[in-house]
Amino acid sequence: MKSSSHSPLVSHSNFKESLLKQWIKAASLGLVILSSSMYANAAEAAQKIGYVSTGQAMSELAARYNVQEKLQKEFSGRVAALRSIEGKMKTKIEKMKRDGELMTPQQRTDIQRQLAALDSDYKLKAKALSEDQRRRGMEEEQKLVKKIRTAIDTVAKKNGYNVVLDAQAVLFASKSDDLSSKVIAAVK
Repeated sequence: MKSSSHSPLVSHSNFKESLLKQWIKAASLGLVILSSSMYANAAEAAQKIGYVSTGQAMSELAARYNVQEKLQKEFSGRVAALRSIEGKMKTKIEKMKRDGELMTPQQRTDIQRQLAALDSDYKLKAKALSEDQRRRGMEEEQKLVKKIRTAIDTVAKKNGYNVVLDAQAVLFASKSDDLSSKVIAAVK
């Protein structure tokens, strides 16, 4: 009978030990998971981050590829046409100043109408030229941006960088992480 009264105490004690062991295992597992996530976060913090001065890259590459000269040549005919209109307007204005008192009212009206027509033509052509120059400038800029992005990808992968930022977004960084010159050199 002693064993029967003793048995419930032993089983209750074994139950507590079993529960304690399970709790310790769960706590240990939680600690392992927590420490591994801390190591993962530390590994993420150790990622290699570089930066590129995209403004500098754009200006150097625009100069290298003579973008400004290319656009000037492309629009030189239209600019010359505008200068021709300006010259005609200037000539008519000088004629009005010089000979205005000697002209008949009809002659003055004719010159004023011609000036108005030239001015209207000039404004229309100047506006169209300005819009076309802006559009073409943006197209050339987009070509350079695409080349820079490709070069950044290439340089970052080659040098083991996980993240590359624009230099304007960086408050502080080591000069050794400045990839600008490498990117500019890598642009083809």
